[in-house]
Amino acid sequence: MSHPSRPMNQKPSAPLQAFNALVEAERKSPGLWYFFVTVFTAGFLAAVPFWHAYSRLRRPALRTMAIAYTAVDLFLVLLLAITPSSGSPEAEDSSLSAVAGFTVVAVTIAACVQLRGIRRDVYATPPAVPAHADPAVARALAGRQRRDEARKMWNSDPSLARELGVGRPDLRRGFDDGGLIDLNSAPAAVIAQVCGIEVQHAESIVEARQARGGTYFNVGELFVDVSLPSYVQQQLVDRAIV
Repeated sequence: MSHPSRPMNQKPSAPLQAFNALVEAERKSPGLWYFFVTVFTAGFLAAVPFWHAYSRLRRPALRTMAIAYTAVDLFLVLLLAITPSSGSPEAEDSSLSAVAGFTVVAVTIAACVQLRGIRRDVYATPPAVPAHADPAVARALAGRQRRDEARKMWNSDPSLARELGVGRPDLRRGFDDGGLIDLNSAPAAVIAQVCGIEVQHAESIVEARQARGGTYFNVGELFVDVSLPSYVQQQLVDRAIV
């Protein structure tokens, strides 16, 4: 026996729509479930968000608050248990229902107010760490700046640059050029060390330099004379001066 199929355009039930709306709200703004649990349970589960926050942040103050709200929740349960039902004769003379209602409202409001800041702390996006905050990155950026400054000196005052030993760390003149290398005078071992390339490539550079008389006017001329891998060329573009 076949069962009637559900119409394709039939909308989800109201509870399902409400659940989907809550899921979407939580996705857009994480931590809203703190308020949903507190409000929809009328404060009876108000301690749950505080225990969750304590498990994430490990703050003693949050543990104290979680314990306090747990005690209040237990008090609410006890109060609800001893409150006469609305249809019983005792309900007319009992003020417990009024006390219970006031307590529920007070607990719900107080918890929501306190959870506003706690939720931000638990679900806050970690601040981006600036690249220069990493010591290794800071050293690399400082070296790049030193190379730029030394390269400008090399182009504007080559005599001073040579006197300071720019591009020739093997001369030990004490000037920090950030790691430049003079392709027209540096030995192969120094070229390999400064540029971080294999010695055989550095030796090929020196051999080509000697073959043409010892002078390159730009790095591009070297690339024409010597076949070098792309990573070696990139290192030379960054480090070489001529």
